[in-house]
Amino acid sequence: MKKILLISAVVLSLVGASGCSTNSASTSDNSTKSSKTVQKKHWDKKKDQKLAQEMKDYGKKNNQIYTKYDGKTKLTNSASRIYPDAFKKDTFKLNGKKISIGWSPQGEHHYDYDVLAIYNHDLTKDGQHKTFLFCWHKQKPIVLVDEAGKGNVVDLHVSNDKSLNGSFSNIMYGENI
Repeated sequence: MKKILLISAVVLSLVGASGCSTNSASTSDNSTKSSKTVQKKHWDKKKDQKLAQEMKDYGKKNNQIYTKYDGKTKLTNSASRIYPDAFKKDTFKLNGKKISIGWSPQGEHHYDYDVLAIYNHDLTKDGQHKTFLFCWHKQKPIVLVDEAGKGNVVDLHVSNDKSLNGSFSNIMYGENI
């Protein structure tokens, strides 16, 4: 009788221990799954095409033609700044402070300011230009403007064009697409 009770106690202990290890393994699997983050891409072909149309319309309205950086052919403005190389070569400032900015065609969060699209219009051959940098910053769309002359320091400012800012926000949040 003691043998049967002892064997039963050992069997129950083993079953209980294996149940605990199974539970801890599944808990470990769940925590591993939840710790993996899916990186959301904020920019896609549809949004890019919508912005291209907006910039075409914007250019017509302002009697200007904007050249888009296509992701392959480098874009040079009249200040001899070459995009996207300038992000690595030059110092970019916003409101006098150095910022982390770079080409990030899908908004992968590589920089504080992920540049999703670049459009340039050269006003004159002596360096006057308007280069729009359409960015994703702190989970929000922002349009920065490069009108800086030649040199390795690029002083940017936030676009004050409400129409352009609104269009970009609508595109980023999927409205009117």
